[in-house]
Amino acid sequence: MNIKREIVNRALDKAGEEPILDKEWEDGTSVRVRLIKDYYLATILETLSKTEWTSRKKRAELIEDDSDNLTDNSYKYILPKDCAKPISITDDAEYIVEGRSLLTNAYKPILLYVSNGYTGETKYKEADPQPTEETWESMKYFYQDEDENYIPADEYDAEKTYFEIEHDDYDGYEDIEFDPLLSEYIETRLAAKMTLKLTGKMDLYRLLYSESMLMEQRAVTASEAHGFNKATGNEYWGDILGLPEYGE
Repeated sequence: MNIKREIVNRALDKAGEEPILDKEWEDGTSVRVRLIKDYYLATILETLSKTEWTSRKKRAELIEDDSDNLTDNSYKYILPKDCAKPISITDDAEYIVEGRSLLTNAYKPILLYVSNGYTGETKYKEADPQPTEETWESMKYFYQDEDENYIPADEYDAEKTYFEIEHDDYDGYEDIEFDPLLSEYIETRLAAKMTLKLTGKMDLYRLLYSESMLMEQRAVTASEAHGFNKATGNEYWGDILGLPEYGE
């Protein structure tokens, strides 16, 4: 998993922990690294699905879903793979979401949504060194079928070439950028989740949890303010006072 270490180390600082240095990351067996791998991605995805984050908004033309439509809606579309939260579709038409499908009476709508950065692709690399019967781990390795699809391998076959996952489906989370308040909110949530496991301090957990709720309010308020970009203009005092215009 690609992990943005600046976010992690700021979260650890909030939890009263020292930053993770290269040696600990490379070893990957410490309690701290295991906790981060458990909570990092889950915390980001949970946070992005909570509200209409302006900095994560994106648009996409929806593709029709050809599976059975058992509703009263005329059309059924597939939600984008990176859709964390639908916001609206063309002309603010009504819609419902069921699973990964969006149903509506609008034809070929454009969806405005919050993106979670999901790429929909897994990158593989040839295992180096190749596994042997002694080093084999079931379901860790993949092989290619006749159509070059990657298939999980559950049994060792000396005749096959094996591959490993180079990047998981959420490729890019090492380089992902959040606006400052959203980033701080994620860091505080991550710190609150880890602190009980790391320190056992209930008071610190409660403090961080309360802080994360305050950070959420600030981040949401800032996001809404940034998203409000309608040109309202300034009224003239003459209009407010009902004075005649020049030449009247």
